[in-house]
Amino acid sequence: MDVLTDVLESIHVRSLIVGRFEFTAPWGLKMTRGIPGFYVVTRGSCWLDVEGLDPVQLAGGDFVVIPKGQAHVIRDNRRTKALPVEEVLRGCPSHKRCQPGGVFQYGGGGAATTIVGGCFRIDDAASNPLIRSLPPIIHVRGDRGAPVEWLEATLHFVASEMAAGQPGAATVVSRLADILFVHAVRAHLAQPGDGPTGWLRALVDPQIGRALSAIHQTPERTWTVESLAEHVGMSRSGFAARFMQLVEEPPLTYLTRWRMTKASRLLRGGRASIGEISSQVGYEAEAAFSKAFKRWHGVAPGTYRKTQVVAATPVAG
Repeated sequence: MDVLTDVLESIHVRSLIVGRFEFTAPWGLKMTRGIPGFYVVTRGSCWLDVEGLDPVQLAGGDFVVIPKGQAHVIRDNRRTKALPVEEVLRGCPSHKRCQPGGVFQYGGGGAATTIVGGCFRIDDAASNPLIRSLPPIIHVRGDRGAPVEWLEATLHFVASEMAAGQPGAATVVSRLADILFVHAVRAHLAQPGDGPTGWLRALVDPQIGRALSAIHQTPERTWTVESLAEHVGMSRSGFAARFMQLVEEPPLTYLTRWRMTKASRLLRGGRASIGEISSQVGYEAEAAFSKAFKRWHGVAPGTYRKTQVVAATPVAG
């Protein structure tokens, strides 16, 4: 498994809301900080203002992801007053129409814009190296007013699931949103310009990329800065400096971060014992692993596993 795939699989989406928004001008929504999201403009055009960035005009076929959840405003015109999304959603005529797969209509009756949008929550997003290295927005432009081929195919599948209303539709749409996220990362890596930064740049560095691969493939090994440097053919000091420059944290801090990330994923899986997990992530003693995990996550491994199982259990209703 390559490093990027390994990290993508470590991202745990806790919840997802997705739907089709049919706006008529004037309209505007204001989102607060903290919730990553995405928008696909399927008809019309609009403006996106993300906190701290220049405004971006979106046209039909455009796909934009806000992976770090900055506060933002999306509206028909930059002069339109945007209302908090919570205030607008209170006008939704039916609670069910605000659920995954719903259709929401809002606006003043003017020019129409249709957007497929979603928001999602990611466990430990701030500590995930991929999320931390992504830009504030990823903007994939459409092809002469139509979505690029991979996006169009996924959207057709999303629309089909949303319209059918079959059991399990919300789960299917959630998985499709994962696919959209992976494609957005690929599109970011392929975009011309200065190229990726941070951890993504480290991935394509011949030596630091090999070190990351070694950490991800064999986190159970007793890696040291010296052994990692030797593994990639660098001096200890040169390796440590280069790793810090690209990854933006020391090699052993990254090693611990990845061990704890992998341990979290294994605990959520619920099959391996805590003792088995501790050995898989490089700890000979279960007690040492438990102490390190609690220091990293704030709770013991057993408690973490129980809370994750409860969070993942569907509520009957």
